[in-house]
Parts: sequence; structure tokens; C-alpha cells
Amino acid sequence: MQPKPPRPTGVTVLAVLAILGAIALLFSGAVLIGLGLLLGTLTASVDITSAITNAGYPGLASLGVGTISALIIALGAAILILGILYLAVGIGFFSGKRWAWTLGIIVSVIGIVLNVIQMIGGNYSGVVSLIISLLIIYYLMRPHVKVFFGKGTPMVSRSTVPGTASSTP
Repeated sequence: MQPKPPRPTGVTVLAVLAILGAIALLFSGAVLIGLGLLLGTLTASVDITSAITNAGYPGLASLGVGTISALIIALGAAILILGILYLAVGIGFFSGKRWAWTLGIIVSVIGIVLNVIQMIGGNYSGVVSLIISLLIIYYLMRPHVKVFFGKGTPMVSRSTVPGTASSTP
């Protein structure tokens, strides 16, 4: 069994960024869940529907506060789950686990899909994020990175292959 190759610098950078992103996503998801719960409990004491209408969102107000609260909680839960996935990717990248490579590809594909959906909806601010996700997939597919994660075969240098050494003195 060959020793594990050293962790590429790019993998370390991706691991740190994944963990930082996970912290932001976990915080955001928790805040949204808390906001949804707070909104759900305030429905009896405050006329939120008229406040939403006065703010210029009559279509949103027609959904009802309970539905809006449930949607906010669901969005918070989805963001919380994405944060947990990013945390797993970051930790797995540091240790070079095989599953982390696969999960990194999956999370990047999810990011691509979400950015494409945003752009279809007319929000072109996700173009940079889309490019970054594509670059991450490209990097994870590089042979030396796949070898670190145990997904590829190590490259053999020419000097170690019998019969390929130079005969010049």
C-alpha cells in the first residue's frame, strides 16, 4: 500500500472556505428558523398582514402569516442542511476522505443548479458563484487531487519505470 500523498494546497483552501461558508449558512439557517417561529407566535398579538400590505407586498400578505412563517422555517431548514453539508465537506477535505470528494462534487453541482435557477429568474448576481462552482469541480477532477482523495491512480514518474532510464552518462 502506497503512502497517502500530501494534501494539495488548493484542497486546504477549499476546506477552509467550506468551513467558513458552513458557519455562515448554519447561522443564517438558525436565524431564519428563529424568525419563522417568532413570526408564527406574533400572529395573535400583532396585525402582521396589514403591515405586510402597507409595506407594499399585498400578494405576500394574501398567503397568510401562518403560511409565510412555515415558508421561512422551511427555507431556514434547507439552509441549515446545506450548512451541515458544507461543514462535512470542509472536515472531509482536511482529512482527504473519499466520501468528501464525492460530497464536494455534489455540493458544487447543487450550487450550479441554484445559480442557474437564479439566472433564469432574472437575478444575474450568481454568475460569479456559478463560475466558482464550475472551477471547484474542475479542480476536484484534477488527477493529483483525485489521488489525494483515493479516487485516482498515482502517477508514476518515468525514472521509476524499468527500462525508461536514460543511457547517457
